[in-house]
Amino acid sequence: MKEALFQFLFHFFFSFLAAASFAVLNNAPRRELWACGVAGAAGWVVYFLLEQLGISVTIGIFLGAVVAAAFSRIFSYSHRAPSTLYLIPGIIPLVPGSFIYYTMQSILENDSSGSFANAVMTLKLSGVIAIGIIVIFTLPAPLFALFSPKERKAPPKREWLYQKKAGSTHKRS
Repeated sequence: MKEALFQFLFHFFFSFLAAASFAVLNNAPRRELWACGVAGAAGWVVYFLLEQLGISVTIGIFLGAVVAAAFSRIFSYSHRAPSTLYLIPGIIPLVPGSFIYYTMQSILENDSSGSFANAVMTLKLSGVIAIGIIVIFTLPAPLFALFSPKERKAPPKREWLYQKKAGSTHKRS
């Protein structure tokens, strides 16, 4: 139990750090870095937990992308910022970089079957990430508008501050 909690926190922390660092590289505002990190960490943790349960990599990446896209949409409405500000750093932990690396390694070693298998897996996972994002972004806007901050009432106008005082005809010379 303690080991599982440690692994969960380890993966959450480093995926948060990866997403927030990528947001820094893309000049995201400082006040939004935590939200970028949360979007990335949430997507990665969903993938990690599904992988621990024995679910396939493809389904795990798909659901991780759905969660990261949902968080980016929620943060977009609640912070009144573009959703790509949170989405791009949010999917960075899910990008199949190891498969891209192994594809190139297989090509350099003249292993055509290995390079083909890794390339197909890379394209499949990239497509699954795109489909997961599309699923969330085709949902209607009012569904996410529930998270938008409420409009504040304008403070009451204090007329007495702007009125001239009666009887005060004192002029400076």
